[in-house]
Amino acid sequence: MTMAQHMAQRGAVIAFSLLLGLANGLYGLPDVDVTGKLNVGILIMPGVFISEATAPFDMYKHVGGNNTMNVYFVADTMDPVYTYYGARLKPDYTFSNAPAPDVLVVPSGIGSHHSFLTAWYGGKTNADGTIQGATANDKPVTYYGNMTNLIAWVKTSAAAAQIVTSHCWGAFTLADAGVLDGKAATTFPGYTDTLKKYYPSIGSVVADKRWVVDGKVMTSNGAVAAFEACLAVIRHLYGELAASVVASGLVLSTENVGHSMDQYFRPSPAAGKNEAISATKVGILLLEGVFISEPTAPFDVFAHLGADLDVYFVGETSDAVKTYYGATMYPDYTIKDAPQPDILVVPSAGRSMTTDREKTDVVAWIRSSAAKATWVTSHCWGAFMLCQAGLCDKKAVTTFPGYYKELSEAFPKIGSVIKDNRIVKDGNLVTSNGGVAAYEAANYVVMKHFGVNRAKTVATGLVFSADNYQAMVSAHDAQYVPTPTSSAVARSVALVVVPLVSNLLMAALA
Repeated sequence: MTMAQHMAQRGAVIAFSLLLGLANGLYGLPDVDVTGKLNVGILIMPGVFISEATAPFDMYKHVGGNNTMNVYFVADTMDPVYTYYGARLKPDYTFSNAPAPDVLVVPSGIGSHHSFLTAWYGGKTNADGTIQGATANDKPVTYYGNMTNLIAWVKTSAAAAQIVTSHCWGAFTLADAGVLDGKAATTFPGYTDTLKKYYPSIGSVVADKRWVVDGKVMTSNGAVAAFEACLAVIRHLYGELAASVVASGLVLSTENVGHSMDQYFRPSPAAGKNEAISATKVGILLLEGVFISEPTAPFDVFAHLGADLDVYFVGETSDAVKTYYGATMYPDYTIKDAPQPDILVVPSAGRSMTTDREKTDVVAWIRSSAAKATWVTSHCWGAFMLCQAGLCDKKAVTTFPGYYKELSEAFPKIGSVIKDNRIVKDGNLVTSNGGVAAYEAANYVVMKHFGVNRAKTVATGLVFSADNYQAMVSAHDAQYVPTPTSSAVARSVALVVVPLVSNLLMAALA
């Protein structure tokens, strides 16, 4: 199946679900007319945590391709916005010209509350009373509550929007705008008491839910839980069929889907004492048409380890890169001047299976970087690029579910293509299904390279579900394959059945 066929069939499934009229008022959110295109406005601000913005972008863009939801980033100016760990995102609009959002998304950042800035991010009080800290690469970040244009836009947009959402500490910004007065809400785990302390007008703060709905307002724990909360919104708006296709496309785990239905509360296990780490370089390939979660997931995972990790994007050139669904990102280096990575990451792009494989300079860079790297990784269709560089010969690998045959046929020298695991390791080669599994696989490398407690700390920081962490523990290791447990068998069945059902539905509509 070609990329165009894949996306066309996905769009057909979504269109079919829309014809069924499946907006249904689940979770207490209000009914929304979905016969037209909905605007989804995602706030991005200096010091934003990258996954809080890119996870909702990717989830909502996966709904019927570009045909159902108009998803865009909004900032104070049109200048590139520096996220906390240094990656840059380009706004599509400013507060003064952004379309009014039907769905408002407020992510988390280091400026979400003044106490965070002053405690951890070098925050100082300026002469005018504003509080300012800095990103990891020393870019200024003002407390968002001091940014009058930002708070005014959030307040106005929230009043007009049909659904208002926040992720992680984004709840603090909603509270600063008065949106949470009298409402039940949640935030990043461990900060519920802080939210209630500073904003006593909030009705109640919930500590044992991944997301909470009160009227038209939804708040979530953030990071991986943001995928779950967005899936709940998608299911509410477009029905179960549309939600299933998006969950399959972004490789959500069984518990991610269960959390999106509020079936239980299963967080990742807590860490013990962190192991020592040493300076490590992580180079992430950034090609035109990349699927945004594929580079941002490993970026966020590795950057969470702190200043000892130098995590950077590598472009074919120094030009800005347009992702598959239209977001703009920026490389830090090119393939001609990038530092040698200790950990090489090759994400998936729209042309990974086709014309990207013909980019001889890129393939040569992958091959030469891999020769000296400690770990070589890919996500989703990024495996096609690794194999093009000759790195999969006689190796066990995986790719995006449903494309195993294409990978095997394109590269007959592969040792085996593993179909029943989200993460596959063979020597220093680690491949994943992509999507949410890219978070898991990157953190699997953290576990192998830096230690179990470091991986548990990252999993907690990125709000993994228990089975997101278990996917790491249960990764397929070509040198050690344990006897499957009942839970592993159940997970394997789910990996096969969910894509199968989706493919059958697509075939029926083809």
